Amino acid sequence: MTDAVKRGLVSVVVPSYNYAQFIVKRMDSLINQTYQDIEILVIDDCSRDNSIEVLRRYESHPKVRLVVREQNGGWVVVNNQGVEMSSGEFIIFAQCDDDCDPRMIERLVGAMKINPTAGIAFCRSLLVDEHDRLLGADFAGRERSFRTRCATDTLVTGLEISRFLLHSCVIPNLSAALIRRECFSTIGNFTSSYRVSGDWDWFFRVASRYDVAYVAEPLNRFRQHKTTIRSSTKGRVIYEEYFRLLLGQIKLLELTFFERCRLRTRVMYLWGAHLFSQPRAGLRNFPYHLSRIFQLDPLALVFFVPGLVLCVIKIVGKAYNGSNRVKSA
Repeated sequence: MTDAVKRGLVSVVVPSYNYAQFIVKRMDSLINQTYQDIEILVIDDCSRDNSIEVLRRYESHPKVRLVVREQNGGWVVVNNQGVEMSSGEFIIFAQCDDDCDPRMIERLVGAMKINPTAGIAFCRSLLVDEHDRLLGADFAGRERSFRTRCATDTLVTGLEISRFLLHSCVIPNLSAALIRRECFSTIGNFTSSYRVSGDWDWFFRVASRYDVAYVAEPLNRFRQHKTTIRSSTKGRVIYEEYFRLLLGQIKLLELTFFERCRLRTRVMYLWGAHLFSQPRAGLRNFPYHLSRIFQLDPLALVFFVPGLVLCVIKIVGKAYNGSNRVKSA
C-alpha cells in the first residue's frame, strides 16, 4: 500500500478479465463521473479476448493507469494488488462488466463525509442483462426489515448490517461500494479462502469495526450473465462457502437463541434451494455438504427439515402467484 494517502482522492480499481464487450461502457461511465478527484487503476488479469486492445485506447487519459499482469491471479489477487497500488482516501472496485450513473462516486463520497463512522458507503443497484435490458433492482429482493430500515439514505450500524448480511449479501456487488481506505489497514485485505464469497466475508469483517452508509438511489448497474464468477462456479463450492461463512458468523455474533434458530433455518433453506433447483447436482453434493455442515455446526442439522419445509412453501407460493398472473392476463 502506498505511503502517501491523498485526502479526498478516490482510487477506482478496475479488475479486467475477458469482458471486452462491456469494457468501453465501464470505462466511459468512470471517466465521465461528476466527482473529478479520481484515479482509475485498470489491472488486466491476462485476458484472452481483445480487452487489452480496447483498454489501450484509454492509456492516454490523465486519470487512467493500465497494468497488464503476466500471470493470471484471480479476482482476490487483482483486487488486493489494486489496494497496494492505490493512493486514495477511498477505494472502489469497479467490476469491468458493470457500469454506473455519472453521479455515483460523488453521492457515495458525500455519504462518507457526513458519516465519519462508516467504513463503507453503498448504493442500490439496477440489475441488467448482457444486452442492457433492465431485469429489476436488488432492493426489491431484500428482506422486509432491510427494506424498511433502508427506505431512504441512512447510516446502518455495524451490528445491524451484520444481521442483514446473515440473511443475504445486501451490498449487491463491489461496484456499488465505496470503501474507506483505512479499513484495509484495520481488518486486512480480501482472503483467498473464499472463491465466490470473499466480498461477503470482507463485508462481515468491516461490519465488526465500522458502520455502513446507505444511499437509496440506484446508481450502479449490476450485470447479470452466465459468465460471472458466481454463475460459472459449481454449486458444490458455492454452497460450501455459504455454509462456512454464515454458520461461522452465527456462532461468532452476539445473537439471541431465537435469532440463532431462525438463521440456522435460513441456512438450511439455502441448502434446500440447491436441492430443489439442481436436484441432480444437489443429491450428488449431498454427502459432501452434509459432512461440512456437521463439521461446522452440527446443531444446524436440526433445522434441516424446517428449512426444507420453508423452501417448499416458497416454491408453491411462487407457482401459485405465477398461475394467478397467467389467469388474470
